[in-house]
Amino acid sequence: MQLPEAIETERLLIRPFQSRDLPFFLEFMLDEMATEYLAFTDEQKTEAGARALFWEVIESYRSGEPILALAIVDKEEGYFMGSCGVSPLDGAGVFECYYSLLPKYWGMGFATEAAKALVGYYLGLEEVKVVKAFVSSNNPRSIHVAERVGMKALGPARHPYSGLEGLMYEMRKG
Repeated sequence: MQLPEAIETERLLIRPFQSRDLPFFLEFMLDEMATEYLAFTDEQKTEAGARALFWEVIESYRSGEPILALAIVDKEEGYFMGSCGVSPLDGAGVFECYYSLLPKYWGMGFATEAAKALVGYYLGLEEVKVVKAFVSSNNPRSIHVAERVGMKALGPARHPYSGLEGLMYEMRKG
């Protein structure tokens, strides 16, 4: 699937990572609150691991199989706020979305704005039929984002890759 050049909202720009994002990505990955509910390994949450992950994502953009991880930045000032993206899940046309912000941007509607734009963009692509979100039942902020985006709650579920238990939400095309 092709990487979007940019997804624009009223306040945000969602775009592929750029080399200048590295210090901000490191800040994000080393912030325990920002990554608490994301399925990163302990190694990826170290400076060396986060740095390696960052460059792996950047390098993937040049391949035919890019990692669909994107930076969330303030549209006016250009500062890094967090990350979002999608990845193929279990079945043709089924993708998982994720979203996470640095804690200093919580509670201002940015996660909902980013997630709504992300889900809308990908459901607009022919090859995407369903976008799912797996959310920790201990993460009320993320639950509220999925609900505000208009995703349907499907109840408790185990993530097929990480094995983590949580709640599953989905939005279907149409």
